[in-house]
Amino acid sequence: MINAYLKKLEKGCIATEKVYLMKIFNYTEDCTTRSLEYPAYFAHLYPDEKLLFFDIETTGFAAKHTTLYLIGVLWYEDGKIQIRQWFNEDGRCEGEILTAFEDFCKNFKYLVHYNGLGFDLPYLSQKSSMLNQSFHVNQTLKQLDIYKEIRSYRNILGMESMKQVAVEDYLGIERKDQYSGGELIQIYQRYVARPNPTWENLLLQHNHDDLIGMPQISKILNYKAFFENSEIISLETKTDADHLHVIFTVPDYADLPSRISFCKHDIYLHAYGQNAILELPIYTGILKHYFTDYKNYYYLPEEDMAIHKSVATYVESQRRERAKKSTCYVKKEGCFIPCSDADYTEVFRFDETASACYQTLESFIDSDIHQQNHYIKKILLKIL
Repeated sequence: MINAYLKKLEKGCIATEKVYLMKIFNYTEDCTTRSLEYPAYFAHLYPDEKLLFFDIETTGFAAKHTTLYLIGVLWYEDGKIQIRQWFNEDGRCEGEILTAFEDFCKNFKYLVHYNGLGFDLPYLSQKSSMLNQSFHVNQTLKQLDIYKEIRSYRNILGMESMKQVAVEDYLGIERKDQYSGGELIQIYQRYVARPNPTWENLLLQHNHDDLIGMPQISKILNYKAFFENSEIISLETKTDADHLHVIFTVPDYADLPSRISFCKHDIYLHAYGQNAILELPIYTGILKHYFTDYKNYYYLPEEDMAIHKSVATYVESQRRERAKKSTCYVKKEGCFIPCSDADYTEVFRFDETASACYQTLESFIDSDIHQQNHYIKKILLKIL
């Protein structure tokens, strides 16, 4: 077995050292290819932070009855990807692995994972308690859970599963490892009974591919940026008889890796890469704007409109009546588009009970880029 590792060292692909029964493997990956570049989403939101990606391998879900056999981490340094793996060679050095991992984390502020808040970190915390060891990684580091961030986009993306391998398939990411975590449990158990370089490589490869895949699947976070965080770079509008077409461009950290096209609330969205089109229905007719402080208004039945009490004093008393919520409005005829914000100062509705609200087409066309950007953000959240 020692000769096998010496051959690997001669190839320059792995550096390894042995601490008691724990092996430490260090890899360096070239990230010059676009797929392995530092994710634009993280570069935008955390430009000055050093992020640590991590993943664990176990023989099951319950910490009490299973073995932690591998923790792997990945980080970017000097333009390269660095990977370290702590491997439990004989199933008896879980404590050493946990200590080594926690010590290593002290050099970082953010921990990135895929469903780490749901499984990995609770598992490590429970395992540490069983071993009477302290474990504070889940408290001392800020957590960035990719799964938690993008799970609400499942329907928009049309994904049946949100497992990491499913996200990799969706994004067209290939991996060398062909085994599931469940299949590797038996391989690890056989390895502990009779160490074998082939089995060891299979165990390490699975974790390696999970780690190397994590920065790549981080591109899925661009959907979150697109709907929630992006600023509009450029914008133009076109109108026809029935729709306002808003054509806009987003920054690279919101660059969508796959096309999305759907309709909600009669609003159509088509987007791919950094380009998107919103198709907003135009309603032409008469709508009402309701005043919230109806107690300060009078309603004029003949004119079918409300006026403020400061003006109503000039109207004959028989031609006015105290306004109610349902009658405290003014009407406007024109072209309207869905309103992005119910608190917008000039919201129009069909009637008091209608949930759908509108604003005039002119109010959007004539607004500046900052107001238009605000409108698009609100609309995107509305249809999310």
